[in-house]
Amino acid sequence: MSVWADIVGAEHVEAGTAAAAIDGVVPSWVVRPGNVDEAQACVREAAGHGVVLVAKGLGAHLDIGAPPARLDVVLRLDRLDRVVDHQPGDMTVTVEAGCPLAALGRVLAGAGQWLPLDPPRADATTVGGLVAADLSGPLRASQGRVRDLLLGIRTIGADGALVAGGGRVVKNVAGYDLPKLHVGALGTVGVIVEATFKVRPRPEREEAVVIACRTGPSAGDTALAVWSSAIAPVWLEAAGPGALAEGPGEGAAVVVGIAGVPEEVADARARTLELARSRGLRAITVADGAGLRARLADFPVEPAAAVLRAAMLPSDIGAFFADVDGVARERGVPVRCLARAANGVVYVAVPAADDVAPLVRALRPRLEAKGGGLVVERAIAAAKVGVDVWGDVGPGVELMRRVKAAFDPAGTLAAGRFVAGL
Repeated sequence: MSVWADIVGAEHVEAGTAAAAIDGVVPSWVVRPGNVDEAQACVREAAGHGVVLVAKGLGAHLDIGAPPARLDVVLRLDRLDRVVDHQPGDMTVTVEAGCPLAALGRVLAGAGQWLPLDPPRADATTVGGLVAADLSGPLRASQGRVRDLLLGIRTIGADGALVAGGGRVVKNVAGYDLPKLHVGALGTVGVIVEATFKVRPRPEREEAVVIACRTGPSAGDTALAVWSSAIAPVWLEAAGPGALAEGPGEGAAVVVGIAGVPEEVADARARTLELARSRGLRAITVADGAGLRARLADFPVEPAAAVLRAAMLPSDIGAFFADVDGVARERGVPVRCLARAANGVVYVAVPAADDVAPLVRALRPRLEAKGGGLVVERAIAAAKVGVDVWGDVGPGVELMRRVKAAFDPAGTLAAGRFVAGL
């Protein structure tokens, strides 16, 4: 303990326990640096003594990724929690990695702005976790993903050096696009300590319209009709049977998010209700659209042994709902599905660990044959046993290996967590 205590103070070092485990792997120590210099010193110490570490914020998303090949130290960055710089006129904000999104949201709200990213467990998500896990939610339909809003980043390399990429301005074209290398890499090529984002004006009002559908495939078709209409939803979800408690009971549904000034919202609401009537479907309006959106964003973290994430063309969502239903009925598995209908992303919640591997084996080849893919987005440790969490990522894996070898040759950072054991 003494070496870590010398760096961060004894009160910020704890012996590893089951509560700090990642996929059942218990670290020897949990270390909480209070600033970037201390974080650098911790990484240098790890690199110099063959120690493997995993960076962590509040721990809300550590069930993403493969189990660590080895874990000696959890580097907890929750003390790096400042909003470093907010320029409302330029619509940019720079934040330390341990800053919770809720705290950042309060700062931006004071200027009538927001960072329009709505991941699961938003109140327990830090900026570093948001970037490292490439988290998103329903707003992805209109606002994009982390990579679309990330302007700059500061990370600590595997040797302890501080590395900066991008900048604090919207137009920045110098050099390689280093920030995007870290998006979704789960901290395997650097420890994120600071990020700069472009922000946007916060909508004045947000509502939702829930359209009751008869089946999952019907929900997929209805969502396509909404997206191709003049409604221009801010977000668009398609729920399979049982996935939307706020909607039509156990039936399927489409949820249309609308936002803007009151006149825009009223027009979009009227168009959505008319589209539902034209298709012979019942629809209801939800005044608290933001609240419903947050509930839908949390679907991947609701109780389940695992949540699979399938990628496909938006036009294939209805057919995939039918495929999942067929495979699940064969095994007697009560799965639930929710789709980001504008993006072709479908989440499948699997209640029991023993059913995860068979479902992956049944569904993954069907998707890959059409150019899609399937990953185990989140899972308890038991559900990952004997399962390739990531699947085949194609020829790009060799480039990923070279990048990992260049940035972390000794495997100091989050060893084994990313694709192909990187």
